[in-house]
Amino acid sequence: MAGTQRVKTDGVSRGKKDKGTRSYPLHPFLFALASVLAVMANGLNQITFTDAAPALAGVLVFALVIYLAVAAVRQDFGVVTTVVATVWIVGCLFYVDLFGRLNRMLDGGYAMVVSLPFALIALILLTLLVLRIRRWLGAVDIVLNCIAVVMFVTPAWQAVAYNWRNDVARFIYDADRAAAQVPGVDAPEKETLADAANRPDIYHFIFDRYASEGILKRHYNFDNRAIGRFLEDRGFYVARLSNSNYQKTGHSLASTFYMDYLDLLADAQIEGGNWRPIYAMLDDHRVGRFLKSRGYEFIQFGSWWGGTFDSSLADENRPHGFSEFNMIYLRRTILRPLFHALPDTDLTMRLDWDNAQCQRVSDQIAEIKEIGERDHPLYVFAHILVPHGPFVFAPDGRCLSQKEAAERGSAQGYVDQIAYANQIIREIVATLQSRDTDPPVILIQADEGPFPEHDWKGDWHEAPADALQIKTGILNAYYFPNSAYDQLFPDITSVNTYRVVFNAHFGTDYSLLPDRIFAFPNTNRLYEFHDVTDTVRGSTEEEPAGTAPDNDQAISPPATE
Repeated sequence: MAGTQRVKTDGVSRGKKDKGTRSYPLHPFLFALASVLAVMANGLNQITFTDAAPALAGVLVFALVIYLAVAAVRQDFGVVTTVVATVWIVGCLFYVDLFGRLNRMLDGGYAMVVSLPFALIALILLTLLVLRIRRWLGAVDIVLNCIAVVMFVTPAWQAVAYNWRNDVARFIYDADRAAAQVPGVDAPEKETLADAANRPDIYHFIFDRYASEGILKRHYNFDNRAIGRFLEDRGFYVARLSNSNYQKTGHSLASTFYMDYLDLLADAQIEGGNWRPIYAMLDDHRVGRFLKSRGYEFIQFGSWWGGTFDSSLADENRPHGFSEFNMIYLRRTILRPLFHALPDTDLTMRLDWDNAQCQRVSDQIAEIKEIGERDHPLYVFAHILVPHGPFVFAPDGRCLSQKEAAERGSAQGYVDQIAYANQIIREIVATLQSRDTDPPVILIQADEGPFPEHDWKGDWHEAPADALQIKTGILNAYYFPNSAYDQLFPDITSVNTYRVVFNAHFGTDYSLLPDRIFAFPNTNRLYEFHDVTDTVRGSTEEEPAGTAPDNDQAISPPATE
């Protein structure tokens, strides 16, 4: 009879009526979303749904492709198709969670390539098992939906709850209010098209953890005076006694772009480890608004780090690679062993911190040197993670293998990357100053110094003087085409950078702030600021020579902020 006729499909005998077995294909897509949300839930102090949105969209597309591929092979959208699709989606997206222990047993190492064939065999066998137990798949489908809902809802609820608890943090920094507090940021007075056309381009380079000459000599036995002499011969002012205002990149850059200290964060009720207010200050800031209101085109060359990966103010974001979140997520999927099993290409090497770093830095520098003239004045901000680790560069910029980098050691690796940073600086300066038109303003700075070599595990504000000097002593050099260096001095700090730049080239009259150095205890107490200026520069009753005096006209947020 027709109702009992048996057919062969994919080598498995089944009834025709099984082909139409109903299924609610939720779990393939919920598992896919849960794989992203689980990673996001481990970094809620930095990651928002907006940051995770590209990954969430990507895994939905991936899940849909797998689901439709299985459906095309089986020529139905029934429960078997749904469960088989889930097997492969979960196996691919939760690869490290599922096969990490197997990889360790096989001594597969970081690349996890050794575990890949065993993982694929396991997924194939599980697929065959699904095809053999069709009569139970209705119940399996329900169970999988329940599990997927729990795995989706749990991290999603954690994210929602975190946002609820920290709702006040979203309103601490308001970019519109911050701009309105500074005269002339959003509304330049008597600005004309001719004024904009005559403005110099501005190039701002941050070489992450590039220490000052004194620190390099004293703690690394490396004489770096040659780069200072090179810059001075090129017309730069080199502030050799400069320090960062804070000991971490986020705070240091935020205060630079805010043109003020971060007191508004210290006075707010922010959960101690919440980085989001800092990221907000880096995303939409006074400096960017000031320049864009005067007709500047803004290009940002960010790093993998979320704080500078991109900016909503920028006309172009050129991070050249994955963001930190996407990098961490993708390294937990089957892409890690697949990329390592395939021949080395720019794409397959992108998931390695060292190889991705080699590609990003060289590509960004090459692109910056080729920018050239544009119709509008140009503002370029570049966050270069050199000499910041991983220490994978030779002094000439050659990318080392992991074995070579490990054999060299971290101390020598840092010094070698200082040498590479010097090579980049020479090339960039020569290129920018050789343009046919007027050369641009060039700012070459560090955001912080390296970590001390000795094992300091206490709170930073209680660190000894030498540790704080290493962590805050930075490279700081300025090139102004008009040589208006009268407001610069040897120990100026970066909080005053754009006050000086705008005064020298835009006719503003911003007062300079006292140059102070602050330390917060640790990453769980990000906004507990302690003034360590005397510890770093020596305990004296007077300000260090050349430090700008306190001035009532200095820009500060109102007390109500």
